[in-house]
Amino acid sequence: MFLYPRPMQPPPSFPLRSTRPTPWRPLSDAEWEALAPLLRSPTGRPPRDLRATWDGIFWIACSTLPWRALPERFGRPDSAHRALRRAAAARLLHRLLVRISPHPLVADGPLQAIGFFIARAFRRAFRIAPGGLRLAHHLGLATALPAHPRLLPDWGLSERLAAIAQQWHRAWLDRRARPQLVEMHLLTWLMERAAGTPRRWTTTG
Repeated sequence: MFLYPRPMQPPPSFPLRSTRPTPWRPLSDAEWEALAPLLRSPTGRPPRDLRATWDGIFWIACSTLPWRALPERFGRPDSAHRALRRAAAARLLHRLLVRISPHPLVADGPLQAIGFFIARAFRRAFRIAPGGLRLAHHLGLATALPAHPRLLPDWGLSERLAAIAQQWHRAWLDRRARPQLVEMHLLTWLMERAAGTPRRWTTTG
């Protein structure tokens, strides 16, 4: 008897919560051992001192300063900036977000201690992290978002609009329910407005 594979279920969604702010400090040995395997980018030459580079990335992420303010002990600012961009483009930051999420099966103890650093670093590079904002919202990591959730796209809007479209179709088939179409039309209009309006988001606040 051939068994068809079960359809993949979406991962659980978590309510938005802000990560507790943590003052910057150098990574401990345990934290670096947990972080280093997740930073292996398939492209580009890694920095000479990867640990110092990521200490510098987190130093910048925890501040509101530009990259040129990076202290010399962390290496060149452009090297740190390039390392963060590569991690974002290669979806390495996505993996880090999952590890600091509340999901009980993937949460990483040592990385939870630097969850604020990782969320702030993602915020610095969200523009080049494909699908990262939706993932951060799904995981409930408000600190990783560049703006208040009400100013960001409503990721569940398409599913709700699809359900409303089905109600429209059923109501049209049932002539007695056609007066309800006006109410559905207004509801659709309000939900479209709930998707948010484009804003100039900041990454250093």
